[in-house]
Amino acid sequence: MELLFKGLLNLKRSKKISILLFIDIVISLISIWITFNLISIKIVKFFEIDIEIYLILSLTFVGIQMLFGSYLKLSRYFDISSIFRLIKNFLFFFSVLVFYKFLFYNGALIPFSNLIIYLIIFFLLMLLKNSLLYNFFNYIFDKNNIKQKKVILYGFNQKTLNYIKNLRNYNFSIEGIINENTQFYQTTNNNFRLLKGGDELNKFIEDKKITDILVTDKSSYKNKIYYYKKFLKFNVRIIFLDDVYNNLSLDNISKAFRPDFDEVIGENFKKYKQNTSIYKDIKNKKILVTGGAGSIGSVLIERLIKYNPQKIIIVDKDEFSIFDLKKKLGTHSKIHYKLIDTSKFDFLNLIFKEFKPDYVFNAAAYKHVNIVENNLNYSLYNNIKTALNICELSIKYKVKKCLLISTDKAVNPTNIMGLSKRVCEKIYLFYSKRNQSIFFIVRFGNVVGSKGSVIPYFQSLIEKRLSLPLTNKNATRYLMSISEACELIIKISIFGDNSGIYLLDMGKPINIYDMTYKLIKLNGLSIKNKKNPTGDITIRYTGLSKGEKLHEKLSYNKNLKKTKFDKIMFCDEKSDDKFNLRVLENFIQNLSNFKNLKNLKKNLKKINN
Repeated sequence: MELLFKGLLNLKRSKKISILLFIDIVISLISIWITFNLISIKIVKFFEIDIEIYLILSLTFVGIQMLFGSYLKLSRYFDISSIFRLIKNFLFFFSVLVFYKFLFYNGALIPFSNLIIYLIIFFLLMLLKNSLLYNFFNYIFDKNNIKQKKVILYGFNQKTLNYIKNLRNYNFSIEGIINENTQFYQTTNNNFRLLKGGDELNKFIEDKKITDILVTDKSSYKNKIYYYKKFLKFNVRIIFLDDVYNNLSLDNISKAFRPDFDEVIGENFKKYKQNTSIYKDIKNKKILVTGGAGSIGSVLIERLIKYNPQKIIIVDKDEFSIFDLKKKLGTHSKIHYKLIDTSKFDFLNLIFKEFKPDYVFNAAAYKHVNIVENNLNYSLYNNIKTALNICELSIKYKVKKCLLISTDKAVNPTNIMGLSKRVCEKIYLFYSKRNQSIFFIVRFGNVVGSKGSVIPYFQSLIEKRLSLPLTNKNATRYLMSISEACELIIKISIFGDNSGIYLLDMGKPINIYDMTYKLIKLNGLSIKNKKNPTGDITIRYTGLSKGEKLHEKLSYNKNLKKTKFDKIMFCDEKSDDKFNLRVLENFIQNLSNFKNLKNLKKNLKKINN
């Protein structure tokens, strides 16, 4: 019998859901049959009822349950919240049935009063089912002493002791405790194994296959990060006693925890002093930022404000992003918001004419590889035409310094986004030869926390306990704090030379699997796999997408020179004398005619070569 119970508990999730789905259909069928017998003066046999009624009512309810994800949590816990969820589902079920009845069946199906009786019977039977399953589940654990989770208590004290005393049928086994106050432990009647730190603890966690560590210390942000890092190498869940509100389970935590994304890459962002002499050059200057409401643009503006420029003109074509940034920055007399498409020369010209900026930061570009690849004509037009417009207007209105924010994907580009950014770099280098304005380029890899970037996306999936899609276990990427990247961009804008390509030293490329593992661990969770079936988050491998690289490069050669500033290097790349602006302009004019991706890439590569 114990083997049977264990077999039921260890069934795959899909099979458990299928069983629950089948049970709900059976209960619905029984409810329909009971309803017809209650309203009839004679006994109605099961098969005397129209099969269409069985199918419509039962399958509609199951569909609603699936729509609201009721089967994902199964019926393991039965409490007030689960009853309210069921009530919500039944109210929606009732609305759908009324819709069926009056729009498709002209009042037929089953009489309205009978429909109410069916829903009441069905609801009561569903409550009974959930209650029985809950009790059956706990009976199996109690009867067979099945404890899938193995726990270490960290910091044993009176609070921990009270927690254990209040527990009756908890679904974990306590394998040992780490207790600095041995004298207190000796006053209790417990016989848990006392553990020391270091190698003994490491060996114990591995040998006993510990799944959870329950920490008694206060659940402050600082403490959480400390303990999450302390047990980083172990695939175990870290839980704080302060956060546990359900004594029957360690699964239910009172509030979600979100780590600072810089912690994930181990970035120690240097806090730059505002009164550093180099930043005096920005004071009282008029600064225009295209793509200013985007991830990098918005942070760049936040940092520029601190150095007291005369004006900051934010140009972006995303209305909602401007609205969002305006709320974030509040009312500021120095900031001007302009909603335009930077690929439209005439509209951009009006802004240059009105403000006559001293500095221009170009952060306006479509950057997501897959989206650009699937919308290549307009994406190319936007990225390249924006660069051309800015460079031409910078010369026309005698802008002092014009900076392009580029990407590592412009180096040996394999995708449309990278090719477009490489063309933008060539445009800036071409205009730099006119010696009327200073044009230069800043190139760097991924920044942590930008819109649509991997860490915020993975964090959102982790909070929903969904699996994380990973392209390749060996894939690496350059990652840097978005705040530090923007601070370094500002520095380069001040001391950068004409025709210069500057690289941000992003350190060593980070393995994406290691980063994903660390993000899961810094949420206090563990990876679910064969060795740890009670884990929280699964990782699934999807393979590299079209145009993606396994590893990125930041420059075409290793001829990098250090500058006088930390983390800023000069890339000694020769400008392209073969670059022809007329050929590029002709290419842009004919972009809408390119329907063949292969032909488009061929022409684009000709411009880049």
